[in-house]
Parts: sequence; structure tokens; C-alpha cells
Amino acid sequence: MTNVTIRGIDDETYVQFSAEATLRGTSIGDLTTQAMRAFLDQNKGPVYRIWNIENLVVSRNDLESIDGVVVICNIENLVFEPDVDWPLIKERVQSIENVERLVIPKGVSKFQMLTRVKNVETIVSA
Repeated sequence: MTNVTIRGIDDETYVQFSAEATLRGTSIGDLTTQAMRAFLDQNKGPVYRIWNIENLVVSRNDLESIDGVVVICNIENLVFEPDVDWPLIKERVQSIENVERLVIPKGVSKFQMLTRVKNVETIVSA
């Protein structure tokens, strides 16, 4: 880990940021790292939206074929094929929202997927 001194931060912004770190139970350094990662992730290319499909099966090839990240929403049954792993999901799937049934590969943990999902009724390992 790198230790840094940052000069010229607005006092009010720093106080609010510090309070937010305390509320989240994390350090200012960890919260700063998260903020920097989020900022850098904005520049990963376009965001594609796939939505309003009854059944969708996603393969490694599908995710690797796009030049950005994908938001998947309003899908009844979403299945990730066994060739999809967590590093690929982390890199290419920005979020999964409003899905009734999500099937994930055995190598991906439910907790990992929970970092990407919102309003998912059921998560099943296949």
C-alpha cells in the first residue's frame, strides 16, 4: 500500500468524507481507494443495457464480445453459463437489477454476486 499526503482538500469536504468513513465502519484510506476505483471505472468504455427479456443465458463469449460494461435488468430468468467466472463478471457486469431468478456458476459465490445485484428474488448455484 502507498502512503500519500494530499494537499488542498476543502475542509468541509474532508470533514464530511471522514464522517462517511466512520458511518461505514471503514478508514479514510479505504474509502478514498473505493472512490478512486469508482472514478477510474467510469472510463472503462460504454455502458450497454440489456433489459425486458423473459429468459437470458450469458456466456463468456457474450461478455468478452463487448467493449464496455453491461447493465442487465428486468429479466425473469437470467443464467450465467459455467464458463463465466467472477473476474469476468467483476470486469464486465456493472449491475443486475430486477431479476426473478438468477443462476450463477458454481465457481462464483453468492456473496460475490450480491455486490452486483439489486432486487433479485432468487440466486441459485448451478
